[in-house]
Amino acid sequence: MADANLQNRLNKINGFHASFIQKLITAEGIVLHRDEGDIWVKRPNLFNWHVIVPDESILISDGKALWFYTPLLEQVTVTWLDQAISSMPFILITNNNAKELSKYHVKQSGDFFYLTPKSQNDALKKLMINISPRGMIGSFSWVNQDGLISFYRLKNNCSAFNVSKFVFLLPEGVTVDDQRQ
Repeated sequence: MADANLQNRLNKINGFHASFIQKLITAEGIVLHRDEGDIWVKRPNLFNWHVIVPDESILISDGKALWFYTPLLEQVTVTWLDQAISSMPFILITNNNAKELSKYHVKQSGDFFYLTPKSQNDALKKLMINISPRGMIGSFSWVNQDGLISFYRLKNNCSAFNVSKFVFLLPEGVTVDDQRQ
């Protein structure tokens, strides 16, 4: 029942833009790293994850390829999105594929959904999504097998944006590491 409720709420998301704060936290509650930026999502599988502070980086999915650009290094790495899906818990929010959700045990407490992988080989230990009945995501987090917690709080969530956000335009002079073999 909880998995159906989560899928129903996720299906209400066509797309959104929000500012985010990301924290990498130890199991003891010590903040190791903090990022701020903006995220744009259009389902299925289109997203632009732009970290602005402290070091700029951009992760763009055009639905087929995944582009990771680090302006400071003047480098972009490109892979096939379907090859990266298993290492990205965030993908559950961006795609419409119930098959991905079926890989998890789902429990619900109000607007909070707790997911644990059915596979013991998964690098992910658990995932939490805070999503309203209208499909508005307030926060999400995951815990890796090593106990590190990645926590994301979304704010100023809105649905109006330009779809050009999901096209990576290669800046001049940037080194390309193309791993789409």
